[in-house]
Amino acid sequence: MPSARRVKWARLRAIAVAVSACAILGTLVWLLIGGSLLSERTALFLFIPDATGLAPGSPIRVDGISVGKVASVALSGSSEPERVVKVVLSVDLAHLSEIPMDSFAQINADNMVGDQFVDITSGKSAQHIRPGGAIAYQAQPELLKSLDLSQFESQLRDLDAVLSDIEAGRGLVGQFVMGEDLYDGLMRQVTELRSGVRAAASTATPAGQALYTDSLYRDIVGTLADFDKTLARLQSGQDPSARFFRDPAAYDSFREEAAGLRRSIAGWHESEFFASDRLYADWNGRISSLIRAVDEFNAGPALSSSQLYDDLNSASKQLGDTLRSFARDPQKFLRFKVF
Repeated sequence: MPSARRVKWARLRAIAVAVSACAILGTLVWLLIGGSLLSERTALFLFIPDATGLAPGSPIRVDGISVGKVASVALSGSSEPERVVKVVLSVDLAHLSEIPMDSFAQINADNMVGDQFVDITSGKSAQHIRPGGAIAYQAQPELLKSLDLSQFESQLRDLDAVLSDIEAGRGLVGQFVMGEDLYDGLMRQVTELRSGVRAAASTATPAGQALYTDSLYRDIVGTLADFDKTLARLQSGQDPSARFFRDPAAYDSFREEAAGLRRSIAGWHESEFFASDRLYADWNGRISSLIRAVDEFNAGPALSSSQLYDDLNSASKQLGDTLRSFARDPQKFLRFKVF
C-alpha cells in the first residue's frame, strides 16, 4: 500500500498537469480567435452595391492592419444602387481612433481567387469615426481605366526579349530549355553524388559498416557488458576499489586527511606571514637596501668612468706580452745563481 506522502505527491502532480493543460488550452483558444477574446468591440456600418465574395467573418484591415471582422452581411432595403447591401463591421474599440472621419472602404482580395476582405484606407481628418458610424464606400476602378498602356507595352517588350533569349539558348534558362549541356552537367553531378553515396554506404567504410552490419551494435553491447561487469565486481567487493564504496574506513580516513589539510591551511592563515605585514616590510626593506647598493655600485668610479677598464686592459696586454716573451725565450727569465 503506498504511503501517504506518495499519495499526496501523486495528487500534486495530477493537479499540476491539469493546470498546465488548462493553461495550454486557454492559450490555444486565445491564439485561434486572434487574441481578441477580451477586447471590447464596437459596430460600424458600410453600404456597398454588391457583396460577392464577402461573408461574415471576413477580415477588416486599416492600411493593411487587421482591426476586426465582418459581423453580418444583409440587404439594406434601399433603392439606391450604391447602398443595396448593408455590412456590419465589428471593430476593436482600441483601433477606432485609427480610423479618421474621411476614411473610405473598398472590397479587395489577397489574390485573384482569394476571399474578399474590407480594406479601409485612413484619411487625414483630425476627428475619428464614432461608434455606430458609417464608413464611406469607394468602388474599385475598372481595369482598363487604371491600366497604363505604355507601361503594359514596355512589360510585353521585356517579356518578348526574355522569350527570345530562351529560344536562342542564351542564359541558364535558355541553355536548360534549348540545349543539353546544362542538363548533361546536372546529370553528371547527380551520378557523382549517387556514386559517392554508394561508396559511403559500402560495407568497406565505417558508415556502411554502421548501416549494413552489426559491428557498431556489437561494440556498444560489448562496452555496456564490460561496464555491467565492472559494476557487478564493485557491488560484490571483488574489485580493490570496491573497498572505498563498501568500507567506510577509507572514507573516514579521507575525511580526516581533508580535515587535517583544512587545519593546516587555517594555521597558515593565522601565522605571522598572513596575519601582519611585518615580514613583508622586512623583506621590502632588504630589497630596497639591495637596490640602493646596486645603484651606488653603478654610480661608483668603476662603472661611471673607463679608467679602471683602461688600467685592466693595459695590465692584461702587458701580461700577454710577458707570456709571449716567456714562451719564445724561457731562459731569459730563468736565471740560477748558486753563490
